[in-house]
Amino acid sequence: KPADKAALSRPRGQAPVWQSDRDCKACTKCKSGFSFFVRRHHCRHCGLIFCEECSAKTCEIPQLNINNKVRVCDDCFVTVKRTNFDFNIPGL
Repeated sequence: KPADKAALSRPRGQAPVWQSDRDCKACTKCKSGFSFFVRRHHCRHCGLIFCEECSAKTCEIPQLNINNKVRVCDDCFVTVKRTNFDFNIPGL
């Protein structure tokens, strides 16, 4: 999964490098093309770009010192929740 690779390729606690808007013409997950009606959204965990539908979830990301709920992609939502549970980090 692209989001998993992006998130796992950086050291724990380091913020993601955001994918450039100019380099992304379609959603990383569902491949829907972006337009005036289908907008780009960065996942705050992996930094990749997704459509609203594929990044509709929000959660805290304690590993990045983000203690308020922010937009994440579907894959990162599962990863963050699993990590928080495994390490008993608040914010579930």
